Amino acid sequence: MKRLALVFAIVLITISGHAQKTADIGIWGGTATSWGDMDKNTPFEKFNLNFGAYFRYNFNARVGMRAMFLTGNVSREGFVENAEWAFDKGVQDLTVQAEINYLKYILGSKKMKFSPYVTFGLGVSYYTYNFRPEDIWTFNPDHPELTYTAGGDLVVDDREESLVVPTFPFGIGAKWAIGQRLGVGVEYQMRKHMSDKLDDLDDPLAFVNDMGETVNYTTQFHNNDWVGYLGVHVTYKIYIGKKACPAYQSKE
Repeated sequence: MKRLALVFAIVLITISGHAQKTADIGIWGGTATSWGDMDKNTPFEKFNLNFGAYFRYNFNARVGMRAMFLTGNVSREGFVENAEWAFDKGVQDLTVQAEINYLKYILGSKKMKFSPYVTFGLGVSYYTYNFRPEDIWTFNPDHPELTYTAGGDLVVDDREESLVVPTFPFGIGAKWAIGQRLGVGVEYQMRKHMSDKLDDLDDPLAFVNDMGETVNYTTQFHNNDWVGYLGVHVTYKIYIGKKACPAYQSKE
């Protein structure tokens, strides 16, 4: 991992040393949906407003680095083993991603004003995990089905836990330059969450076997929580250092 990071840093330094460096600021708006432990749900069946902003540093016409913040609601209604379940919560998402253009793209250039692109990187998400004592899930190993239990004799307190969860973001999109410094785009971003608590279902099929051992179905590296963001963005180009020159644009 250290060697890979070193190689990546050397490549970026080399690229930036032979290119006119510019940067963009942008605003983003759209909707979010989640995939988790629930069944029988449809992507984007409910509009969950999300908005945010980003700063993108452009090494050249192909490669950039983006710091992005999104905030808004994520909700879902569905079933877990034929039992109804729903959640609705606010999620704050912060990522740093590399952005690779399929075509050469420069805001203000008449020849390089459109490109599809891909993004990937690392990030964190902040949200609360809500445990409700009236919603207890138990699994009977003698019958392969999930059983809903309304409290019973269990003594459990309400619990709300604030979480900062590592994520692996990646996405695809397309962008267009509509002026010397203004651009628009549409993109779809995914987040792989390293936690199973986004939908308030923390490993719902876990149970204690006859040996008194807890059998888990999810781990920190294998869980079912994903978030998808679909939206549009508006970008404004700013300059860092010298103004981008026509000679650079023609070479790129």
